[in-house]
Amino acid sequence: VQGTAAQTEASAAEPVTIKFMHDWPEYETQFNQIISDFEAANPDIKIETTVITWDVLTKTLQTAFASGDAPDVTCCWLDRVGGFNALGACYDLTEAMEANGSEWKNEFIQASVDLGTVGGKIYGVPFRSTCTLLVYNKTMMDENGWEEPKSQAELVELMDKAVQKGVIPLIAPGNPEGFQLASLTKTLAEPELYKSGKLTSDEYLSGHLSDVSAEYEAAGNKVKEWIAKGYIDKNTLALTKEEAATQFYTGKGLIYFANNNELTALEENAAEAGIELGFMAFPPEEGVPTLLFNYGVDGWMVYSGTEYPEQSIRFLKYLSSLDVQQAFGEETLSVMGNKNCKYENANQNKFVEIFSEAKSYRIKFDYSQGSLITDEALAIADFVADSSKTGADLGKAIADLKQKCIEENAK
Repeated sequence: VQGTAAQTEASAAEPVTIKFMHDWPEYETQFNQIISDFEAANPDIKIETTVITWDVLTKTLQTAFASGDAPDVTCCWLDRVGGFNALGACYDLTEAMEANGSEWKNEFIQASVDLGTVGGKIYGVPFRSTCTLLVYNKTMMDENGWEEPKSQAELVELMDKAVQKGVIPLIAPGNPEGFQLASLTKTLAEPELYKSGKLTSDEYLSGHLSDVSAEYEAAGNKVKEWIAKGYIDKNTLALTKEEAATQFYTGKGLIYFANNNELTALEENAAEAGIELGFMAFPPEEGVPTLLFNYGVDGWMVYSGTEYPEQSIRFLKYLSSLDVQQAFGEETLSVMGNKNCKYENANQNKFVEIFSEAKSYRIKFDYSQGSLITDEALAIADFVADSSKTGADLGKAIADLKQKCIEENAK
């Protein structure tokens, strides 16, 4: 980024301090190097870093916004910026992103920018793509002559074969708060929402549609059916992510939910277990495109209360630059936001292929949705735990939660 006369003058004075927060303690070394290089090139700016963990990110931000003491630059999930903006917490980045013929904006794929755009205003800057995908034991598949399923019907056939071999077909840990079992339920609801036309509607995509009872009834019934058939561990609600990983790497399970940003650990664990991995999106139903339930973007936002918007934006442009993104992607095996990054790792390229070919209909709330996501996961966990509850009970519970959230928060 070219310096201005004002920046040159500022550099002769005391540097300003930008408060920066991210939720990747596992990448502290990489961020320390990025910050050191940035400060060397921008002597008028110092970066003061706070590192938290992903599971407390939203709560930490909401608390910081309420107190008026939020970091100048913070990581965030871009689908949440609409809610944060409803709290008055987001600095409008549209002018900066679209300056010089949208030079900065054009560094990213449009879908990533769209996720951080609400009401035509850009509030979030993409950093890297994130999505829960299906990881399978390719070694076990090859040994048994099984093929990667291309449809949900083929997935069911494969799960039947795995059950006959005494293997858990689909490992979906439900501890804590429903966890990936809740994600699976929502994944199964999305084709129903697509078929009813709701998934692609503006009302649904802005978080203003609560009429999803029929779709979640179908998904809930399928989840209970799959548990009864042994496709999913009957103790799924007690199963933690760590226990699920043990099942997978010891050959007790065939297919495992994992995030693409866990690739380094996945490859290391697979090598230690002596197995080869395969990756796929959740296979689609007939007549429905391949859907990514929770495709998202790890990104950045600038706090509306910052005293240093120009310096904060300069730092974000540096984080977006091809050199920084390429190095981070290579070191962490992440699929980065900068569309010009190239990857040597075959699995990284597989993720790019999946993200490019599948469709995602992520809700971008234009209001603060509070605890809705957690409440939905708990409702799914409660549904699975109670043998007397039917899919209709789940459908009503999810629809009621959405309606209550809309009434209490949406404008």
